[in-house]
Amino acid sequence: MQRMITRLVGRACILALAAIAPPAVLNVVVTHMAPDSHFRGHTAFAQSTTAAFDQGLLWRVEKPGVAPSHLFGTVHLADKRVTALPGIVRRELDAATSFTMEVALDPSSVLTLAARMIYTDGRDLPGVAGADLYGKIVPLARALGLPPEAARSFKPWAMVLLLEMPQQQTQDVLDFTLHRIASQQGKALNYLETVDEQVAAFENLSDAEQVALLRHAVETHAGLKAIAEKLVQAYLQRDLGLMWQIGEAEVAQRPELRPVKAVFDQRLLFDRNARMVERMQPQLKSGQAFVAVGALHLYGERGLLSLLARNGYRVSRVY
Repeated sequence: MQRMITRLVGRACILALAAIAPPAVLNVVVTHMAPDSHFRGHTAFAQSTTAAFDQGLLWRVEKPGVAPSHLFGTVHLADKRVTALPGIVRRELDAATSFTMEVALDPSSVLTLAARMIYTDGRDLPGVAGADLYGKIVPLARALGLPPEAARSFKPWAMVLLLEMPQQQTQDVLDFTLHRIASQQGKALNYLETVDEQVAAFENLSDAEQVALLRHAVETHAGLKAIAEKLVQAYLQRDLGLMWQIGEAEVAQRPELRPVKAVFDQRLLFDRNARMVERMQPQLKSGQAFVAVGALHLYGERGLLSLLARNGYRVSRVY
């Protein structure tokens, strides 16, 4: 059973990387678009408005006297249309001297995450979530290859990840494709967070908040493809603002989730964004860094782009 759990967790790690509040926690299947005239070159934007950072996936980050670096918004998917990098993205990755991503998911990290996702204190999922909700979870988990005797061990937040994860191989996901290229090129490799830090963001949610997210994941499970398609189209347009609005629209239909989402956004996005900006400083100060993070970490007044601009960097869209 431990081997089964570890295998499933290896895939769920990708969602832990994304850490975007449900329903936007869904990883979307995307296709990159050829750059149009609006996106060619390095278009500078005013640094004081969030609207300057609502569209675009590849951004130049620079200060005088230091070689420019680049920040790239990813989707945590293995789809070949995603991993076939746009030319401009591949060129900037090739030119970089260092590569930075959210977290290292080596075998040791996967085992750590697997251990944190299951109860070890005598509790179980039916006892925390309730028999009715657990009864709805059982057939969904079984479809993932997780029998009831294993499913009952998972914490609510962990089951949310499992239910909403895509069926894919971790090593083929875009982030790890970028990591593999950078490693093969001999670049310095860096990571912005540890698995323990990412897990803490989930575990700091109360049981009630976790169960609310789990209930939402179960109730909307049948509609995941439709929601994902909306997110696909937004990503195809490189529209970070629209991606955010899709999540907001889903929550607007379920007002009971609004307080939970506020907590989730704070812990899974905003707190982590502040930490990421701080930890990428050594690479940015060295110059020629390529930093890859989930696309929604870029967006908004508390997103990475705005935070970097307020820290004195000139941030301009490349693609």
